Amino acid sequence: MPPPADPRAAVNPRPRLLRRAAAADPRARIAFAAGTAAGAVLFVRPLLGLGGLPGVVLVVLAAWAAGQGGAPRPRLRGALGAGAMTAVQFAARAAFGSPLDAYYGYGTNKSVMSVVETPAFVSPLLGVTVGVTAWLLARPAGQGLPLRARFALVAYGGTVLASSAVVSVASALAAANGGHLGWGPDEFQGELLYLAQTAAVLIGAGAWVTAGRALRPVNAIRTELEDITLRSLDRRVPVPRGGDELTGLALTTNEILDRLERSTEAQRQFIGDASHELRSPLAAVRASLESLLAHPDEVDWPTAVRSALHDLERLQGLSEDLLLLARLDGTATLPRDPVNLTDLLHDLVEEHRHLHRPHPLEIRLGTPGPPAWVAGSGIQLERMLRNVLDNACRYADAKVEVAVRAEGDARAGTVRIDIRDDGPGIPVGDRERVFERFSRLEDARTRSSGGAGLGLAIAREIADRHGGTLHFTDAPRGAHAVGRLPAAAR
Repeated sequence: MPPPADPRAAVNPRPRLLRRAAAADPRARIAFAAGTAAGAVLFVRPLLGLGGLPGVVLVVLAAWAAGQGGAPRPRLRGALGAGAMTAVQFAARAAFGSPLDAYYGYGTNKSVMSVVETPAFVSPLLGVTVGVTAWLLARPAGQGLPLRARFALVAYGGTVLASSAVVSVASALAAANGGHLGWGPDEFQGELLYLAQTAAVLIGAGAWVTAGRALRPVNAIRTELEDITLRSLDRRVPVPRGGDELTGLALTTNEILDRLERSTEAQRQFIGDASHELRSPLAAVRASLESLLAHPDEVDWPTAVRSALHDLERLQGLSEDLLLLARLDGTATLPRDPVNLTDLLHDLVEEHRHLHRPHPLEIRLGTPGPPAWVAGSGIQLERMLRNVLDNACRYADAKVEVAVRAEGDARAGTVRIDIRDDGPGIPVGDRERVFERFSRLEDARTRSSGGAGLGLAIAREIADRHGGTLHFTDAPRGAHAVGRLPAAAR
């Protein structure tokens, strides 16, 4: 149940207003107190003699006292800035004439611009100028000015400087010509100063409002981005009309969100496929071990152990492939070491010739030409070539042919790798699908012959990272893999 309302607050709203003012931001309190004190000093100056240094001191003390509870340095900057702006205003009035002295009967200015001469017009003007100055300087440490405040400040300062320069030059010309231009020191330079300040305040306020309206789409984009999470990547930021830079920013942001959504979906699919692939060998090993424990006297131990080792080898290879893909997806810098692909392929062919296979397989290396050099990671390039060669040897019937040659010069040329087999080949519609992660053709889905579907995906990832390409092309029989990498000088 809410507490009963104070009946005195309903009768006299001043306590509530005072509490709200006391709870306001110290920066706002400093600006309000400085502007109010400056306007009051200018209003009563001719009557009480508060002009000059006493008035400036009064403005500084008022701003300092109003900033109680805030940080000392911003509080001091705001108070001293308000005092400095008050002193500048008093000095400008003294230099260009004092219409208020004429208003109170202390001067000789008889300008017809009676509205500008009244304290009710000049005091609020000075108060706004001093208050804005205090607010700008009393910002917390490390906090820059808002963009719309910068626009308003530039507009205000530029107007003040331009108008002051015009008045100064015109007054100097009038004094040099005996006052014939109507700008003599006894006429209305003071009124022009106040009019210039009024124009500066109005232009600054207009710049503030205009910048706020112009930045409204930016705030809408920021608000929408703050609400977007991994579970709501389908949301998009609003696109403002007009076709300007903000429209381009919104469209670019939406394109980035599209790519992020696709990447997240691919990552989720990859995690699901990896979990499925890891589950099969783990389940096989567990079932084999449980069978051994349940019937230890009826199990062929050598056969069971070999089966478990086969599943563990498959699990180990899959985990290594997943780790390599995670590294390839990262942002690690690619080394630029010189790599001799001719020697690398020669070593891989010799290694595969001595591997035990269920049927004889001839692996032929084309006539070696000049060494073909590329720049990159020797470990990754070796893995790329090994994966493509393993794929060819797995499905070949009797023969695999390997060739490497340089095309063009060392600066603008490429190194081409050809690996052919005489196996069943790859249908045209599946030549790109085989490079997708965990993608296997129907005749390669058995655990005995097919892999996890990561070898060719890893090979293409490595080729892409090195600025090259990898694809399958037409062949009279079997599959023909073609890889190209940018050539490099030795």
